[in-house]
Amino acid sequence: MTKSFPIIVELEVPQKAEEILSFTKTVIAKINQHKSLNSEQQGRIKMILIELVTNSIKHGNEGVSQIRLVIDQPSLTIQKSEKGLHIKFSSSSQQIPFKEIDQRLKISFSEQNRHHIQTLDTYKFKFLNPYLEGLTIEHMPEHFGFYIITMASDSFIYQYDPETKENSFLVHLNL
Repeated sequence: MTKSFPIIVELEVPQKAEEILSFTKTVIAKINQHKSLNSEQQGRIKMILIELVTNSIKHGNEGVSQIRLVIDQPSLTIQKSEKGLHIKFSSSSQQIPFKEIDQRLKISFSEQNRHHIQTLDTYKFKFLNPYLEGLTIEHMPEHFGFYIITMASDSFIYQYDPETKENSFLVHLNL
């Protein structure tokens, strides 16, 4: 029997740090039921999940966060959705909503913390790979969870919906 793609799996994000390891193992097992992953792919997915769940535990403040997996041929999309306040940058950075679209920006979550992003629309941006932007490990910021996701994925996009007050983190991997 052939599997019909895409396959969608929805999971509730754990709310306690001690549940992260078992959650990542569960997610990897669910993906492996439909798409065989090699150890490098499993490692990348684990890093992404750990950072997304840690972010949710640390910053999610309004209810339950959800992870949605879209398993397709030959890709995997991981989307985390949660209600709450949108991402805020330091006072020296442009803020959401963006006025200039399709621009490469350097933004900061603190005065020492630099990320490179590309604005996609007023409430949506893509994290840019720091190595492709000419940065090295010495430029890694103190709060580097978003860098980890950016480096482990093929694409990492953030979007905020001001009407529903929902944050969406969309991670894409080519498998």
